[in-house]
Amino acid sequence: MDRQFNLSKSSRSVINFALLFFWVLLSIMAYMFLAILWALITGQAIWHRAIVVLIGLTYGLFLVFTGPLQTVNEYNRIRVAKEGLYVEVHIILRYLWKFVPWRDVLDLKLVPDLDRWRKPQWLIKVKELTYWHRWISWRHNCGSNPGILITSDLIDREELLNIIEENLHKR
Repeated sequence: MDRQFNLSKSSRSVINFALLFFWVLLSIMAYMFLAILWALITGQAIWHRAIVVLIGLTYGLFLVFTGPLQTVNEYNRIRVAKEGLYVEVHIILRYLWKFVPWRDVLDLKLVPDLDRWRKPQWLIKVKELTYWHRWISWRHNCGSNPGILITSDLIDREELLNIIEENLHKR
């Protein structure tokens, strides 16, 4: 039953662009944050304006982390094994294969939004995965449990959906 479902080349381009965007913005935001801190420490900045800029930069760092990394984690390669699913997730510096046993797969939901090709997409709700997958599930109005988004960018996604439905009905 071991089968791997890969992503299309166009989705790989989206992932690469999001990661490039992440690293460029992270370095710019870190530089600006350190420059403002240096100006505050050396007394070269007006105190209240520098604090406002620091708060804005902190919010910017939050957006730099959540935007591109959420986009990257919307496109997952998935391996199906007899004991469960292996999901390739991106954790800031690298990709990891996270294991989700079949007993932790909660539901398969049709998402109300269409994917970037205007095709239906599904969400596999699981008990535990990453922060990004919890955010993805919440953003698509599917609750607070983490979810693995299945878009048309996943090659042979119908076969994967059938395998998941079979395993959900076995329980």
